[in-house]
Amino acid sequence: MNEDRLKKNFGLTKTDDGYTLDAKSLLASVGGIQGIIETSLPGFLYVLTFSITRNIYWSVSVVVAAVIVLGIRHLLKKRPISQLIGSYIGIALAIFLTLRPGGQAADFYLKDFYINGAYGSVLLVSVIARFPLIGFLVETFMGSPVNWRKDRRKLRFYDLVTLLWVGLFATRLAVEVPLYLVGDVVTLGFVKIVLGLPFYLSMIWVSWLLLRRVITPALDGNLDK
Repeated sequence: MNEDRLKKNFGLTKTDDGYTLDAKSLLASVGGIQGIIETSLPGFLYVLTFSITRNIYWSVSVVVAAVIVLGIRHLLKKRPISQLIGSYIGIALAIFLTLRPGGQAADFYLKDFYINGAYGSVLLVSVIARFPLIGFLVETFMGSPVNWRKDRRKLRFYDLVTLLWVGLFATRLAVEVPLYLVGDVVTLGFVKIVLGLPFYLSMIWVSWLLLRRVITPALDGNLDK
């Protein structure tokens, strides 16, 4: 298995005892400091500008300016343009929903509700179908994408971790949708920041504490170690 892909996708580093997760590799899994800035700054600037001006056009303009600057900086550092495509599409859609006829300031976050709902639903269905997607992803990178389902202990761990991620997406929706419905854009914006990367990274860490019982031979599935 390619160690660079492990670090990029899961923040895992291969060792003689199996795999480990540390702060450096965890940070690398979200693109490092550069990745955090590119992911978080547009949303932060949008809510900050709106909290000051209460004007969606000023808020969107600041986001567009920031995206252009970040894109230029990204290219000057000769980083792959493909890393920006997904985030740029997401920002473009958020701006479209905000500025479309009948759009409102809170619609900048509307697409994220559908994304969280879709991810959470797919993960939940995978658990119900006894094919937890977290297990499939991990075992695919481990080189055994199917045989693990015969191991009830592994299946139990993967069910648990997959349900934790269902909880992450459900928590976001449970907290954010009511704020959207009442039009509290400022609170929604700052809550999304907290439930964004910080929550995501925390969930990766918690998932690792569980998954290492499966993918680290020395622990071999024991919860009490």
